[in-house]
Amino acid sequence: MSSLASDIPAALTANDVIEGGHQIRTQLTICDTATSEGGQTLLSYYKSHQARGVFPQRTNMPCRELLGIMPDLFMLEPVDADGNDWRFRLVGQGLVEHVGVDATGLCISQAYEAADAERNAGDYRDVAINGNTRITRGTFLGIDREFLQMEIVHVPMIGADGETPWVLGGLFIQPVPCSS
Repeated sequence: MSSLASDIPAALTANDVIEGGHQIRTQLTICDTATSEGGQTLLSYYKSHQARGVFPQRTNMPCRELLGIMPDLFMLEPVDADGNDWRFRLVGQGLVEHVGVDATGLCISQAYEAADAERNAGDYRDVAINGNTRITRGTFLGIDREFLQMEIVHVPMIGADGETPWVLGGLFIQPVPCSS
């Protein structure tokens, strides 16, 4: 990896992430297929690149194929060579509105509780380094967003330098059926 994030804001606290000092926690289940329209769009975009033997590139974003889901997308770059921490390079406005925070520029170690950050770093390494896709469904915990059901799709991409593996992700809020 030739270009790693180096200008991490060091003095951030949980208060800087979410009002009240909470960090993000999630409860997720790994899934085989995407059921959301946005998730299917992102996977289709990735598979069209994969069929040509290339990963999507940061330099090609935004792109026409993903315009409809751009507000729900995020990009992550590795902070260190081992991929133990990742920085949000872009967080779509739709995610900011749903989650209540703009994590652009933050590292996952700053935004997530420690156990979630460690799990996510492993998932991101698997996606970016091994070229795997990851689909999960679940909910947020502890940030007054438990009512939101989400599907998250991660696909590999190439960073702005043309060689560092990044992660392109989409977080798609799912309708929750009303209980009577």
